[in-house]
Formats: sequence, structure tokens, C-alpha cells
Amino acid sequence: MSARLKWVSLAAILLVFAGLYVRAFEAAPAARLVPQRAAPQAASQKPLFESQLLPNASAPSVHSATAVELADGTLRAFWYGGTREGASDVAIYTSAYSRGVWTQESALVLREEAQRQLLRHLRKLGNPVAGRDLRGRIWLFFVSVSVGGWAGSAINAMVSEDEARTWSPPRRLITSPFFNISTLVKGPLVQLADGTMALPVYHEMIGKFGELLHLDVDGRVIGKTRLSWGDTSLQPVVVPRSETDAVAFMRYAGQPPGRVLVTRTSDAGAHWTDPVKSTLPNPNSAVGSVLLAGGPLVLAFNNAEADRESLSLALSTDFGESWRVVRQLEGASVSPPAPVPEYSYPWIMQDRAGNVHVLYTWGRSRIKHVAFNRAWLEGP
Repeated sequence: MSARLKWVSLAAILLVFAGLYVRAFEAAPAARLVPQRAAPQAASQKPLFESQLLPNASAPSVHSATAVELADGTLRAFWYGGTREGASDVAIYTSAYSRGVWTQESALVLREEAQRQLLRHLRKLGNPVAGRDLRGRIWLFFVSVSVGGWAGSAINAMVSEDEARTWSPPRRLITSPFFNISTLVKGPLVQLADGTMALPVYHEMIGKFGELLHLDVDGRVIGKTRLSWGDTSLQPVVVPRSETDAVAFMRYAGQPPGRVLVTRTSDAGAHWTDPVKSTLPNPNSAVGSVLLAGGPLVLAFNNAEADRESLSLALSTDFGESWRVVRQLEGASVSPPAPVPEYSYPWIMQDRAGNVHVLYTWGRSRIKHVAFNRAWLEGP
């Protein structure tokens, strides 16, 4: 057999395999979406706003925080840190917040230990995402890279059945037929009514686009749905409003003008509209969003097209059709302005009591936490 014929045969086999994979996995979830539940706060409540930097005695560079509320109301945060982004000493760290105080951080996932448990070489670790399923278990997904840069990423999953006190060993998700690489996480986990889960992910190899992975109750990929196409959309954040309706926001990595991208579904994620640019700027950076109980949709974002030197909050009363910027958390107009060059990767959530929490990267040296209520958010 000639070398050319061998390559043609190999290509044909790969195409057949890819076709079988697409038919098996490009199936949309049949289950309904589960919107987040929280206690709505009265608008007449006294305004509340608190902010503090999380402890960090372990790593000179930290990034990409995520958090989940525990059964007792404690907030458990996770992020990655090391000498720099992509360094071999990067680990996943965690800290807990209760009664206004964060505990000293501790390392939860070390690269060497994860490498041993996953039975594969790991060059570096990346973004974590925490979430809870309908059974009450807490999941932690995190990015790892064995070869190359972030385009060579894979997603790993750990689960805790005792409120984040102990964890299962990490397990690599099978998300792609081509060497199972180029899949990353950033956005929150979405619960589905049948107990399965939907995990927003994105790709950086060849194209840049978003997907929604359908995971079974054991965290195995059983389907996936495209959120976008091309090479300009990253890091989707999916916000359900009802059992069928949801909106997704994405980081924009294309040509100016930079704007937050928006796509929608009205059939529980089976189909999504073509992404369109919103009116809000985006300097090729992640955003965070949450639908408040009994209230508006909130977006945490960098309110600039060219840099990450400010961080703002915008409200929408029509589920993302129009926006009003109401608060600036960081930037030149904040007094006194903090002397750091970057505020980025916001994670926003509402706890069961109705308070809102935002965690974000503060100058790549700390994770910052702000907590507030609707009275502060919507007040003068």
C-alpha cells in the first residue's frame, strides 16, 4: 500500500469515527433546566456591602476563582495559583467564608498528585469550576494540560459527598474524539430536572467556540450542544430563567468593537440562537452573571474595550435585552483606586439568604470577595 493510500485510509477512518462520535454526542439534553433558587430580599432592606481580599500565603500569582455554598451557609471558594499562569507549580487552592471571615487557604489539587491519580503526564493546571447537583453532591471541575498550551487542555472532575470535606480522585472527562483535548471550563454548572447536569465549556484549538456538555449523574459526558461557532467566542456562562428559557454570555475574542456576546435557548438547551453582540464592552475577558431571585439579571464585567482595569455591575430587567450599569467595583472612579493593573474573571452567585457574592482576580496576586444585597445594588 502506498504512503498516500495509507493516509487516505487513515483519514477515512478518522472521519467515520468522528461521524459516529457526533451522532452519539451531539444530542441535546432532554431534561428541563433548573433555575437557581434563593430567598428574595425586600427592596426596603438596609444596604449591605462588604469587601476583602482572600488570604494568600502560598502563591505569588492567583487567578480564576469559583465558589459554592455549603449546607450550613458557608461559602467554599477555589482558585488556581503558582509562580505564574501556566507554571508547573500551579495548584488548586481553597478557602471557606463564614461570619465575615475567610480561612487560610490550603492546596486541594497538586499537579504531581493529580498526575499520579490520572495516570498521565500533566504540564500544568488551570481554571476550576465548582457546583452542586440535585443529589446534593459538590462537583469540582478543573483544567489540565499534558501537551502544548491551553489549546491542549482537558477537563477533570472530582466529587464530594460530605460538603467538600473529602473528595474522590480526579477523573478525566471524555469530551472530544480527537485526542480528547482542547476543552476548558469557566462558567457555572447548570442543574437539570432529571438529576443530570449541563456544563458550559469552550475550545481554543483551531476555532474558539462554546459548547454545553450533558453529564450523567456520575459526571460522564453523554451529549453536547454547540453554543457558538467560529473563532471569536469563549467562556460561556449559562443562566436559566425557567425550565425551558436560558441566556448565555460569552467572552469576545474577535475584531473591534469588543462586546459581550449573547445567545439564547427556549427549548431547554436543545437549540441556541446565533450569538450577537450586546451593548456592553468586552476586552477579551471573562464575565459572570446571575439571575437574582425575584429581581433583575446581573452581569459582572470589565467595562472597557481595551483593558481589564475596571470591573462593573450591570442590571437587566428584560433578561439581557437591555442593560443599565449601576455599580463600579474597581477602576479609576473608585476612591481610593487600588494600585493593581487587572481585575478579571468575576464569579457571581446568590446565596440562599439572598445576598450576592462576587469573587474575582485582583491584580493576579490575590482573589477579592465582595458581598452585597439588592438594596445596595439597586440603591442610589
